[in-house]
Amino acid sequence: MAFITETRADREVALLEAFEAVNAQIAALEAERARLLAERFDLLLEDDPFDSPHHDIAVRSAAAEFAAVARLSPGVVDAAMHRAHTLRHRFPLVWEALRDGAITSRHADAIITGASALSTSPVPELSEYQGRALEIAVSESPGRTLAMAKSVAASLAPTTVAERHRAALEHRSVRAFPIDDGLGQLSVSGPEYLIQAALDRATEIAKQIMAQRPVIGPQEKDADTRSLDQIRADVALELLLGGRLETVAGTPAEAVRASIQITIAATTLTGEDDRMAELDGFGPMLPEQARDLAAHASAWSRLFLDPGGMATRTDAYSPSESMKRHLRARDQRCRFPGCRRIARRCQIDHNHDHAKGGSTEICNLSCFCINHHALKHPDLLDRHRWSATQLPGGVIAWTSPVGHTYIDEPPPRVMFV
Repeated sequence: MAFITETRADREVALLEAFEAVNAQIAALEAERARLLAERFDLLLEDDPFDSPHHDIAVRSAAAEFAAVARLSPGVVDAAMHRAHTLRHRFPLVWEALRDGAITSRHADAIITGASALSTSPVPELSEYQGRALEIAVSESPGRTLAMAKSVAASLAPTTVAERHRAALEHRSVRAFPIDDGLGQLSVSGPEYLIQAALDRATEIAKQIMAQRPVIGPQEKDADTRSLDQIRADVALELLLGGRLETVAGTPAEAVRASIQITIAATTLTGEDDRMAELDGFGPMLPEQARDLAAHASAWSRLFLDPGGMATRTDAYSPSESMKRHLRARDQRCRFPGCRRIARRCQIDHNHDHAKGGSTEICNLSCFCINHHALKHPDLLDRHRWSATQLPGGVIAWTSPVGHTYIDEPPPRVMFV
């Protein structure tokens, strides 16, 4: 039996290593494809530069030919050609990292998107941005990379980012789209912190409804079998249409308050400067928005950072609440590599199980979402169970069932370093 288990483990490791190698090969091929498209675009620009009256038709013609070979739509190839040109000429360090298999094409897209505020920046500033963004990308998921890359850009060009944010507010809107089978979609665009707060409030109300419904079988007449997403949609529509929630038994919607987490420098809070604030886990936000929230908040905590931008402590009063605030401030989101579930929606875990002598201290606690928390449950079979160990500085080392270790660093506040 031991021989079979060992063989299975070896096979799992071999598959994991092969998967890793293939991903590196795919990245290298993505880089080569970008090089080819960029070179074709360069040839096009020799005869028809951007200001040429024939530029658009030249691009359309070249994209059509490549699309025919690849059996893709010309629009897709057109976009890929422009992206490749940008990657090769404005982000050469990112292209090299892609070529070497250090990042994926999605990471490269995240870094390019995150630099939108640096479109007119000089080369040295753009090089610094690439270097700092790549330090993030080599150990983070594309989603996390984008959020932190935006903050890196904001630290390099705060005035430009603030101008873009204020200009973007002019485009807030509400739109409705038909989907199919009698279903429609309502799209609301507005300040990101309000959108996240609205989602948080709808989620809190939906959870209250789920907690209050009686425990009955799904076949029971009139049983409420709605999922969290379904209740959340019903809640949002009821609030918009009637402003009240009759489906929340005895709990008015006004009793539920939205929660978001924001970091702002003390000097910005007092009006001494206008540095961008940060909506933790999502990126920059305007300082006046953060000031307004701070002015109306019932309570808020100072956050102390080390020189690297890591949260070290908060100045709260109640020990248990202080620890929770510290962990949510430090972790911002689930501490499993790549996960972006915000800390408020996570469970606080004893990395070394409390039942096995683990202490209830910051150095043994971290935020895990319910799905990743379950991966280390003691009732799981050894071949499925992960373990998490907290290292100095709040670093979490996850060990998989086959013995591989994955490191997750606490996210720094890059704009405040």
